[in-house]
Amino acid sequence: NVKGTPTRENIFYKIKRHSVFVVLTGAILLALLYGVFAIYKAPVRNSPDSFFTYLGEYNDYAIYKTKEDKVTLSEVVFAFNSLKIKIYRQNGRHLYYIREPNMNIFLQCLNPVEMAVPKCITVKERY
Repeated sequence: NVKGTPTRENIFYKIKRHSVFVVLTGAILLALLYGVFAIYKAPVRNSPDSFFTYLGEYNDYAIYKTKEDKVTLSEVVFAFNSLKIKIYRQNGRHLYYIREPNMNIFLQCLNPVEMAVPKCITVKERY
């Protein structure tokens, strides 16, 4: 029964081997896709020569502050929510907060400032 009719055990073995191959290939492809998107989406965090420091995320925005500023994420979120100027998400999801006396300054960028030539707009409001 070398090349004759396949036995039940032989058929089950082939099906099992084929399904294991499909499942492993799918798992590897999903892991690679997840890794690519995780690396692409990850913002530049606390780089030593950076002027800004990563503070946290709010409403799908990555929020940064100046290194020497002692501001907290909740203070930046309060300043962001108190803006009278409308912020549009298509202008970028990276928000850089600069605190000046009597003024909130936000830089809204399409890409992180440290990674490439930044494409940013400035939002300033007095409080």
